[in-house]
Amino acid sequence: MNKKLAVIFTLIGCMIILSFTGCSNDKKTEKMPKEMDKKMSEGMDKKMPKGMGEGKMPSMGGAVVTVSEGEGYPVTITDMYGNEVTLEKKPEKIAAISGTFLGLLYDLGGKSICTSETGGGAPVDPKDIEGLPVIGKVYKPDIEKIVALQPELVIAQFGLQNGVIPVLEQSKIKTLALHMRTYEDVIDNIRAMGRIIDEPNKAEEVIADMEKEKKALVDKVPEESKKVVILYATSKDVSVKLPKSIAGNVADILKLENIAAGCAPEGMGGETTPFSMEYIIEKDPDVILVTSMLSSDEDAKKVISEKLGKDQVWKELRAVKEGNIVYLPQKYFLYNAGCDFVDAIEYMAKGVYPEVFGGLDE
Repeated sequence: MNKKLAVIFTLIGCMIILSFTGCSNDKKTEKMPKEMDKKMSEGMDKKMPKGMGEGKMPSMGGAVVTVSEGEGYPVTITDMYGNEVTLEKKPEKIAAISGTFLGLLYDLGGKSICTSETGGGAPVDPKDIEGLPVIGKVYKPDIEKIVALQPELVIAQFGLQNGVIPVLEQSKIKTLALHMRTYEDVIDNIRAMGRIIDEPNKAEEVIADMEKEKKALVDKVPEESKKVVILYATSKDVSVKLPKSIAGNVADILKLENIAAGCAPEGMGGETTPFSMEYIIEKDPDVILVTSMLSSDEDAKKVISEKLGKDQVWKELRAVKEGNIVYLPQKYFLYNAGCDFVDAIEYMAKGVYPEVFGGLDE
């Protein structure tokens, strides 16, 4: 019996080890030192502060943002922590401390009392936030500056900004940790934001328009799916995006086959897996999609050229030889486009199926 148990435990151990292994078969593959991804993973591992539940935070896949039923106030929002925040009246001083939720807030007619440092691809009109106090980098906001502004409500980005939430709670500032990656996330957050700023009707109008436009695109998708790989380029390295990334979710909506589906993430809550040329060769994607955390598409092309372009094996990939490489803009695929999410769907559709949707230059 003991020997049998030993064998069983050994097999279980092997299965656990394999479950944490990515798609890469190349032992020399190094993980990218991505500062924002690192902050996201670190945030996922932080323990909840007292009063916000016990143990570690829920996984991004399991938790959702919910809103209490009814109209007007009070309204209760349940965030990604499972933390309930009740607003007795419309908050006049909202601090949206990430570009993603800043854009969503302004799209629905709200305003923020501050902004984090936003890049050119952030989904917010620069004119809207001109002159607003800057509270630091999105992945390292200055808590003292936020507290000094005396916000009635802080809207933080779950994962990336988890570190500031316990301190804000201790300062008796109501804080919502929201998350917006997939299309479904966008719909949930539009409804939540509409209730927060007392614009529920406008929120539902935006959602109805998005659903109509999305359906029109999906109805045109060919029955025969295409295989894609979604590369993620930074100044240091290249990795592969998983289905739960923004680009991965758009690919799912378009019924594309993401060859990274089923691969293990690089870290808890992560949306990338290590790059493996061997795996890409084996799967032979029809189209190579490229997202980036660089200043421009030209820089992304330069990184791909420097890291992969000299590799003869890369040159022999069918998608490369046929010129089927599509660079995805940051305003849709690094930041979440929020109310303009359907534009991201249309962009990828044109890149993958130009014969159906028209080319990107049309």
